[in-house]
Amino acid sequence: MEYHLTKNTIAQPRYVLDTVCEQAVDIDLTLPDYCPDIERILCCTLIPKIYLANVSGDRLNVEGASCVRILYLDGDSGAIRSYEYSQPFSESMPLKDAPSECAIFTDAKPEYLNCRALSPRKLSLHGAFSLYAKVAAKGDMDYCEYDGDDDLQVKSEQLELCALSGLCCDSFTVQEDIPVSGREINALLSYRLTARITEMKAIRDKIMLNAELKLELLYLSGAEKKEAACMSYSLPVSRVIDCDGVDENAVIDGELSVMSCELHLSDDALDGSALLSLDAKLGFSALCYIQKQISVISDAYSTDRDVELSVKPFSCTQNVVCRSYTDIAKTDLSVDDEIGRVLDVRCEKIASSHMTADGAVKLHTKLCVGILFETAQGETRYLERDAEFVYQPDCDGCDEVLRLKAAVDSLSYRLTDSRRLELRTELCYHLTLCCRRSCSAVKAVSADKDAAVREKDGSVILYYTDKGERVWDISKRFSSRPSDIIAENALEGDTVAEGVMLLIPSA
Repeated sequence: MEYHLTKNTIAQPRYVLDTVCEQAVDIDLTLPDYCPDIERILCCTLIPKIYLANVSGDRLNVEGASCVRILYLDGDSGAIRSYEYSQPFSESMPLKDAPSECAIFTDAKPEYLNCRALSPRKLSLHGAFSLYAKVAAKGDMDYCEYDGDDDLQVKSEQLELCALSGLCCDSFTVQEDIPVSGREINALLSYRLTARITEMKAIRDKIMLNAELKLELLYLSGAEKKEAACMSYSLPVSRVIDCDGVDENAVIDGELSVMSCELHLSDDALDGSALLSLDAKLGFSALCYIQKQISVISDAYSTDRDVELSVKPFSCTQNVVCRSYTDIAKTDLSVDDEIGRVLDVRCEKIASSHMTADGAVKLHTKLCVGILFETAQGETRYLERDAEFVYQPDCDGCDEVLRLKAAVDSLSYRLTDSRRLELRTELCYHLTLCCRRSCSAVKAVSADKDAAVREKDGSVILYYTDKGERVWDISKRFSSRPSDIIAENALEGDTVAEGVMLLIPSA
């Protein structure tokens, strides 16, 4: 015979894809006629772009482009020049199944790029970037409750946990014309766009998203002698995103990323000044949680007969919180040549990881910093240096990191001598944190229906408690009801002191 337990479910994230794949980049490039010859290559940068990421059936399809940007000195004037070339790529990845709704998290990070000049106009480029992909769907975690009034005694764990209430993903474009007054921009050399969430708020079936875009630009300025200069521009962005199942009580684990970005220079402003035309595609994905209290059977026995328990592990997240942190750190970077003038210092790559030990979370971040400068002899140089940082945030007692997003908010420097820079870095971290609760959950209780039923003679047993014993342990040993022991001995709950004499009535 099998005892009837009430089957319940609670929604949790279920990942139908969590993978990283490498995309090779092999390009043989010839400069177009309007580009001057190459005297010396300063740097080659790989910029992966994602134009589309969607789920079709049981596959995730990603389309994008491998963009390479070459900064070089031309053979005519020795000025800094820039050229970009894009090569399309596509990837199709199998999912565990075909989800009806999902949230897609994708990112592309450059690994390396080697560039070799075959002639003043021909280049051979070989490199790779990593394509990160996660697809989250809504899954059901099973647990059982029991409200019967027979010989089966159950021990239940009262759990306060976070259930998945909704998930969503959306992509949208941002187009902006940026007038540049007071600056003479002759040509764009390089640019970088980053996105940072400033506020997320849930209302009925919608998420109100506010973010800030930051554009960093390196350009050529000057009429006769072209010189490199830098500027930055901030742009606020707002978006209303549909997300079924959420309300104002939801905790939003959201991620905003720049999928692709194009920037063009024109002189279409009414006053004749330069105009920057920005065309960017942003991707937003979110998992939304709500607090729930459930009761899970962790142990059971019968007062009448021997039973067999079918048990499975039960693990759930508690207290999901999203936190943003800022860390300002300094480090020294050295160069081989004497510096006459620094033209640009920027973050080329960032990689961050976390480690949890003794209830504390440590973040390890590694930056690849690009330095464009003129030597004391007036020659233009570019080099890259690594900078590493460790940061320990206050995680409010949470012991698990569900998501980590790290970004450089600003870089500044000062020359400490002719070959050394002191780098001041403002790092922004967005963490989704939680506590995890694990226990054993009973999923079925069965007994042999032909087995003899225990005899009940109405006797009372004297029992002296041991250290750490609870009423449940004692009642299970003697096949009695916990409620009868508590009532017979006027106890206040399941806890009992050591060496106490108890009267154990038979069930």
